[in-house]
Amino acid sequence: MKKLILLLLASAVATTAAAQAQRDTLTFNNDYYFSKRNVEELVPVTGQNIVMLGNSLTERGFWAEYFQGKRVLNRGIGGDCISGMINRVQPIVDGRPKAIFIMGGANDLLFSKISNEKLLQQYERLLDIIARETPRTRVYIQSLLPLNEAHNEAFMKGKNARFAEFNALLRAMAERRGLTFIDIWSAMQRNGELPEEYTFDGIHLKAAGYITQQTGRGAFSVCKAQFRLCHCLKTALIPGGLDASPHSGLSSQRTT
Repeated sequence: MKKLILLLLASAVATTAAAQAQRDTLTFNNDYYFSKRNVEELVPVTGQNIVMLGNSLTERGFWAEYFQGKRVLNRGIGGDCISGMINRVQPIVDGRPKAIFIMGGANDLLFSKISNEKLLQQYERLLDIIARETPRTRVYIQSLLPLNEAHNEAFMKGKNARFAEFNALLRAMAERRGLTFIDIWSAMQRNGELPEEYTFDGIHLKAAGYITQQTGRGAFSVCKAQFRLCHCLKTALIPGGLDASPHSGLSSQRTT
């Protein structure tokens, strides 16, 4: 009987530890991830493409429509995390695209207890793969967007502070690697929050968040804010624009 009790206690401890490990790091092991990846990869990446790699904020942008005829591919998957992007980046780099715009890390910070430092290490692994496999591809690091914490204070309270801290790490990493950092956060935030008129749930964007160039307010500015992202994309779309100065994924690129 005593052995049985000890066995049950050991099992309970192991189960608790496993559950804790799941909460500490976000994983990509879900049906939506695999089904969406399968559909996206029906269209192979080529050297003429610009790839938008990210989570739901990328997925919900109609990039090909915003830049018609410019071969922009949407590789956003709702709920994706940095480890998920690492897992699916190989078919992207195999095509050696002109440029890759990355937006990632928000889900990791929202839905797990991963430290900023450990998440940055994962991000670095993603960049290492890109630099190794397709050194002439220009890489753009997008900041995380702010949240509107009032939509769900019990869940989001204090998350903006953590996002801001991670953005600082992303900026420093981009500078160290010579990559372009696009600071959407600063242009987007109002008093450290995502403005109410741009979101319907505190995280995702309303239509106003994807404004087209025809309005004169930035091509798909996550509101006015992604004007910088628009500018970088338009530069990438200029014929020969990415080939004017050969570089590697670790070469000198100016932060914006």
